[in-house]
Amino acid sequence: MAAQAAEGDPIRLEASGTLHIGADGAKVGFTPDPALNAQVAAQVQRGVAAWRFAATGSHGRPVDGDTDVRLALEAVPLSGGYGLRLTQAWFGTPTLTPGAVPPDYPRMLLEARAGARVLLQLRLDAQGHVEDASITDATVLTHIKDAGIRATWRERFEQTSIAAARRWSFVAGSTQAGVATYPREVRVLVTFWPRDMKGDTDYRHIGWPMETSPWAITNKTTLPPGSVLIDPRVVPVDSVLSLGSDVVGSML
Repeated sequence: MAAQAAEGDPIRLEASGTLHIGADGAKVGFTPDPALNAQVAAQVQRGVAAWRFAATGSHGRPVDGDTDVRLALEAVPLSGGYGLRLTQAWFGTPTLTPGAVPPDYPRMLLEARAGARVLLQLRLDAQGHVEDASITDATVLTHIKDAGIRATWRERFEQTSIAAARRWSFVAGSTQAGVATYPREVRVLVTFWPRDMKGDTDYRHIGWPMETSPWAITNKTTLPPGSVLIDPRVVPVDSVLSLGSDVVGSML
């Protein structure tokens, strides 16, 4: 999914799929997600084939197995076309268990037409259940300028987000030697979308590393009022795998 870019800005996009890694950390294959552009998928497949993962995973297991991967890429103009530069990579990204209940939208805040973007950091156990939840950052979406009111509302959004997150569990995005493997901590973005609010797609000011949200929020459109949306892209804080050399900044 390519991000919108002004003329002269780099074209950024994300690629996701599954890596298939041999026991020695080599023989890396790639199965793209079905929605990934075929040309981008082929270029990623050629690039990852040269990667070599550490012989033992970060959890002390051999690295052979499958791991979900999400790549942040930048299209670089080359003679006769474009190359892809890797700007960030996440390995072993788990997914929320289907049916995970989103946070409640506090009725008072919904009626006040206040929303929020809340970035959660969650500690997982070995089975993918949430052991603890904390707030990395949060911002209130409101036209109210009073700092005291904004702080009170932000605390309410944070409380309801943590209460919901403590009930969540995750599906592993990686297997090592046949064992489901989870990162120790992950980040999850929750958006509370109020009535009559315009907005944009930039969440990076609160530490969300993705270029855009997966839903379109522009100055001309809004989400349904009263929506509480969990970003399906989970970000592992500590990867379950490590590469033998740093590939960030390299061309695929």
